[in-house]
Amino acid sequence: MVTAIPSIETYENIKKGKYKISNLENRFKKAPLPNYEILNLNNVKLKKNSWISNEIFNKVNFHLKKKDQVLFFLNRRGFSPSVFCKKCLKSFSCPNCSINLVYHKNKNNLLCHFCGFKAQLNRKCQKELSCDFIFSGPGVERIYEEVKSIFPSKKIEIFSSDTMNKKSFKKKLDKIVNNEVDILIGTQLISKGFHFPSLNCIVVVDVDLTSQGHDLRNAEKNLQLYHQLSGRAGRTGKPSMVYFQTYNTQTKIISDITNKNPKVFLEKEIEIRKINGLPPFQRFISLILTGENEIKLEKEAARFKTVLQSKINGKILGPVSAPLFKLKKKYRIRLLIRGSKTLKLQNSLSTIIQNYKFLSGIKLSVDVDPISFN
Repeated sequence: MVTAIPSIETYENIKKGKYKISNLENRFKKAPLPNYEILNLNNVKLKKNSWISNEIFNKVNFHLKKKDQVLFFLNRRGFSPSVFCKKCLKSFSCPNCSINLVYHKNKNNLLCHFCGFKAQLNRKCQKELSCDFIFSGPGVERIYEEVKSIFPSKKIEIFSSDTMNKKSFKKKLDKIVNNEVDILIGTQLISKGFHFPSLNCIVVVDVDLTSQGHDLRNAEKNLQLYHQLSGRAGRTGKPSMVYFQTYNTQTKIISDITNKNPKVFLEKEIEIRKINGLPPFQRFISLILTGENEIKLEKEAARFKTVLQSKINGKILGPVSAPLFKLKKKYRIRLLIRGSKTLKLQNSLSTIIQNYKFLSGIKLSVDVDPISFN
């Protein structure tokens, strides 16, 4: 297995001696890792419809004068993740999934990132003639507009799956490598192993965004993401910086995730998992039931839990609505089994499922040791 940062499970197996590990102690040509700086947005006042502080723009300007390439990182596609009317307060949501539609200004449409449903930005208002829209929160397109207004003479490109296809990908990549682009606005796609010789400044626009959710692996995933991301900077040996904007007053958490030595975080996280009986010290099995009839699905989930409780040696949590309750016109209910790390749990569950007859139209998906809890 090859990784920049191992998962908690892999790291625990390394500690136990189950896995052998070989480390690359230095980067290519001994290029130094970037330095980090955390900027607390509670101490500054952002301008209206602005998402980047003046302090960041001053630092970026310093790097641009040195002919450094700059990356603004925000793991959110489109222009705005939520659009609602300030008169009737009704938002645009997907009719097929329990999620807001994302506004894409470049294409002038609203899009569901799960099922692909599209809609136009026009609607009759429930209170007056037409809605007066408010765009809540930024996506990469919105950050592009703000950065372009501050640096109008600079060549700026968006690097995301919305702006890339097979034809444009290599062309855009060559422009970046040849330093024909001054500023990049990118999503997680840009963190995946690319070599940008002139990139020496990275701005994480909203580090708080990736820490939200229902996933116990959030911190672990952030550690991997930001170490991958910082690996794009300073690859030719020049001094490089990564700046994190945050409203979180507990900046120690961010410091642990961004520490140059990932073992600092991994050791702390393993101790937390051990105390709370979380993976890799207990086995989790996620069960998701899906169906088109919500009431029928809820009753079936309760019936299935009753059967599991009588035959499984483990704790069964739920049933509850999955974080994404409706997906592609189907409702989703989740059960979570917690138990000891033995094959007995999987074997007994497998036997139960084989002998259990679900009501027509209801499907079950099983995920042992789930990577994602969202």
